[in-house]
Amino acid sequence: MTKAHHIEWWARDHGGTDLDNGVLLCETCHHLIHDNGRDIRIEGIGVRAKVWFLPPPSTDPLRTPRLGGRARTELLA
Repeated sequence: MTKAHHIEWWARDHGGTDLDNGVLLCETCHHLIHDNGRDIRIEGIGVRAKVWFLPPPSTDPLRTPRLGGRARTELLA
């Protein structure tokens, strides 16, 4: 199961409600974003896009992006 997440949050950032501002996340990742101060960046478009998770400064002061989503699972295969 997945949850839709606004990359630029709808309430906090006044982000759009279009597909370009959305990403599907599992329940755990959705909580990491909302509860732990993580951010998401998308590189590219469509199914070939890469999803990057940026940890909060308290975890990684440099906020080193970590690959997530489909691209990450393809690297592990």
